[in-house]
Amino acid sequence: MAHGRILFINASQKRDGNTVEYAQALLDGLDFERIDLVDYRMGFFGQDFADDQFEEVFQKMVESDTIVLGSPVYSETMSAAARLLLERLETRPQDDALAGRRFAFFIQSYGPKPLTVESAVASVENVVAPLGMRLIGTASDMVELAELREALESAD
Repeated sequence: MAHGRILFINASQKRDGNTVEYAQALLDGLDFERIDLVDYRMGFFGQDFADDQFEEVFQKMVESDTIVLGSPVYSETMSAAARLLLERLETRPQDDALAGRRFAFFIQSYGPKPLTVESAVASVENVVAPLGMRLIGTASDMVELAELREALESAD
């Protein structure tokens, strides 16, 4: 399998909402691990909590070959959980632990505005490339989700 170990990161507050439905459509028939960011305590960049679990999430990413981040649209942007994860990743520019990983992103909403999608994708791109990951695709509707599935299944 070209995709290797897949990690789906659900950045929704809901464990069984529309973002998970999108992921199930995208990853149907593939073996993947799922984590729900709502289950992890992670402080904002600059906060220092003894029980911060960012490193646990990061380690799961390191152990994966392909990372899929899925986010709903809240307040015309990606969820705070998705943003927080990206910001925490962005603070590790010299860390090459994720280099070579494939990264896919989808944003789920009922007709997200073009600016919402453009901004979210730009945020992902600005984090993924400096860490040496390869963005294999993004999706914001079911047509693009089908195209993202093809990218997941393609060889590197």
